[in-house]
Amino acid sequence: MSPTTFIIADPHHARRADCLRLLLPEQAIRFVADARDGAEVISAVAKHKPRILLLDLNLSLDRGGALLPILRRKSPCTRVILLGGRSSDSRILKALFAGASGYLDEKALATFLAKAVQVVDAGEAWVSRKIVAKIVQRLARLAVQRAYRVKQAKTVVGTARLLKSSRRK
Repeated sequence: MSPTTFIIADPHHARRADCLRLLLPEQAIRFVADARDGAEVISAVAKHKPRILLLDLNLSLDRGGALLPILRRKSPCTRVILLGGRSSDSRILKALFAGASGYLDEKALATFLAKAVQVVDAGEAWVSRKIVAKIVQRLARLAVQRAYRVKQAKTVVGTARLLKSSRRK
């Protein structure tokens, strides 16, 4: 099997260096490029089509939150792992719902980065249990909203039928 290719996109030199230091010893993982901003990451992803993109959470929300959809169009098979520290859950969820496959807090890089890359490359997600709970809550809220809209639509249709039948009389 070919090695998992990856790009690091992060404006912080220290975090890019940490990721490289942690992943270069891994035989099954190969570094192909790095980027410091949105324009560079779009170019690098389009050129290299990596299997994994390690993307700074703040960059993921660049361009009004449109960066992840742009990257998906440039390289549909690239899976994104967000990197961040002290980020709000809502920002993490926004990026996950925009197409990221995982989130790793910078405090957990040394312990989990290589494993997160392997897991996400295998098609799974990598998020903390806290974020999983937030995702489940959001999905439940969306299901309730959808059920309410369906009920409203049925009420509107029923009312329209009643009005139509009353006009016939």
